[in-house]
Amino acid sequence: MEYILMILLALILIFIAVVIFRAIMFKPKTQEKVEARIVEIDENKVAEHLAEMIRCKTVSRYDSKLIDEAEFDKFRALLPKLYPNVFNNCSYERVGSTGILIKWTGKASLKPTVLMSHYDVVPVIEDKWKKPPFEGVIEDGVLWGRGTLDTKGTLCGVMESVEHLIEKGFIPENDVYLAFSGDEEVNGPSAPAIVEELKTRGIQPALVLDEGGAVVEGVFPGLKQPCALIGIGEKGPMNLELSAKGNGGHASAPPPHTLVGLLAKAVVNIEKHPFKAQLTKPAAEMFDTLGRYSSFAFKIIFANLWCFKPLLDLLCKKKGGELNNVIKLRNKYYSYGTEYVYKYIPVLFLYNNLHILIFIKILEKA
Repeated sequence: MEYILMILLALILIFIAVVIFRAIMFKPKTQEKVEARIVEIDENKVAEHLAEMIRCKTVSRYDSKLIDEAEFDKFRALLPKLYPNVFNNCSYERVGSTGILIKWTGKASLKPTVLMSHYDVVPVIEDKWKKPPFEGVIEDGVLWGRGTLDTKGTLCGVMESVEHLIEKGFIPENDVYLAFSGDEEVNGPSAPAIVEELKTRGIQPALVLDEGGAVVEGVFPGLKQPCALIGIGEKGPMNLELSAKGNGGHASAPPPHTLVGLLAKAVVNIEKHPFKAQLTKPAAEMFDTLGRYSSFAFKIIFANLWCFKPLLDLLCKKKGGELNNVIKLRNKYYSYGTEYVYKYIPVLFLYNNLHILIFIKILEKA
């Protein structure tokens, strides 16, 4: 018996030693140095362009009668005024109810790029804002307004980049499509209509760029630095309608379990049964990369997911939000079939002033 205990103790000590050693060796990987690139951009002009976009109250609503169509027309009419080079050198067409499709012809058409965004925004309770949400106020280097982040800022970055490159005489290696919708916030038909239109024309993009992440802080356990997350998958929506039938009666003598109580219990049961956690290849690579910058306690976990995966699942459940979402996704991240190319090819959200610089770099390689 004593011999068995000694063996067990030795195994435990070896296990602890291996775990700690792996955590100690779990250091950031050497990254290739990127040459600094200076792009001359008139930041004040760009900020004013975005402010003008913000002043268009392109608010989407599920009740179409409440939509101010004149504001959407105003936004679409604004684009040629702000970006004359784009509209003088690219084809422009409307697709669906609010879709905009701009084609910038390149030297070839084999590997086209699609840059996406949407120009509608969700409703706003104006008296809850520190600054008016639709006046495009620029104060102390900050632009206030509904749509600055979601996601007229992205659209502005795309348009400014193309305008800048056309002005410089640049021609992309492959065709570039700019695809914008005005009903994304209400799951409208415009973006799917653009997808169908491109599929009808036999166009299969090599790269699709859309919103899909952010520069965040405090999301990844043990990581103090801000990190830029790249979204490469997207969850599909599902709506459930629950109904219950019961016998009539009077509120003064309710049954032991009312229909409302039964429905509430059903909702709780659904909430208690999320998708099972699974560590997909992209998620594992993310933990392997960011985990190397985390505190030592968390490095022990991230360096040893071969044994601490259940603990990671527990951490993600307690944290909730984006982190929990990462290990619950069931999409095929790397399924690039024609039918799903617009949904699963890597998408990237670009943040604030990085929009223009990174879009320019992408377009120069397109």
